[in-house]
Amino acid sequence: MRHATANVTLVLALAGCGGAAMHEVQLVNKSPRPITEVYVYPMGASDRGPSKGTIAPEAKLVVKVKAGNVDFLAVSQRVKVDDKQSEVRTASQTLELKSPTVLVFHDSTQTVPGLDRPGTIGVQFQVPPEAEAPAPPPGPDAP
Repeated sequence: MRHATANVTLVLALAGCGGAAMHEVQLVNKSPRPITEVYVYPMGASDRGPSKGTIAPEAKLVVKVKAGNVDFLAVSQRVKVDDKQSEVRTASQTLELKSPTVLVFHDSTQTVPGLDRPGTIGVQFQVPPEAEAPAPPPGPDAP
């Protein structure tokens, strides 16, 4: 009986030592603006914690993240909308992290190659499409 107790204790001790695996997540900025804040936090958490850093255009940031359901939030540099307005754009993604992953942040108006690669996910900053110039008024009919 003593032998069985030792096996149960060993199994419980090994189970207690484990934890969620850590995975590398590459955060890539394909937008034309710097990303000024990056948050990575458990899905639905009310506290996002501190920013993990900044990402210049065409640069990447690599973070180690515990496996499980995770929220990612990127905040871009303020952009001028018109003479009177500016805005800060955000992009977010929730995913079940099971393996190393690449998140590619880009504007919704961009076509970014490589998003079809396994383990790669595109995350969009929503950008309103450029307004088309109004058509010129019809001219007088030529005789």
